[in-house]
Amino acid sequence: MPELSSSNLLVLLLAAMVGWLGVGVLLAVVRLNRTYELFPSRFIYPANCKPEDCQDPAGFIRFTTPRLAVFGTLCVLICVFYLLNEFTGLLSGLPKWFSNGAAVFLFPPPFVWFTLFFSTYAS
Repeated sequence: MPELSSSNLLVLLLAAMVGWLGVGVLLAVVRLNRTYELFPSRFIYPANCKPEDCQDPAGFIRFTTPRLAVFGTLCVLICVFYLLNEFTGLLSGLPKWFSNGAAVFLFPPPFVWFTLFFSTYAS
């Protein structure tokens, strides 16, 4: 097991946050697919909309669940990459700045895609 330094703890914290976000999103997808009803959530509605504001709940669920599933899966995969890199040295042959950069810059593109997508198309 590698020595825990401040950068390692930062990566572990980032992995935990991204992993929990992914798991939460995937649980929301499962709940939407099982109940086929909208529920209060701060994450799955664009622009702070409320479930009762939705004009076509079935269409919204059909539209959002595949995108939520992609985003949640990406978050979980990024978390797994962070942890593999930290504990097995997956990128140990590369310069330290590259592996740290990969840990920091892998998450923002899917998050920006998801945020822009929802603010543009889901409302």
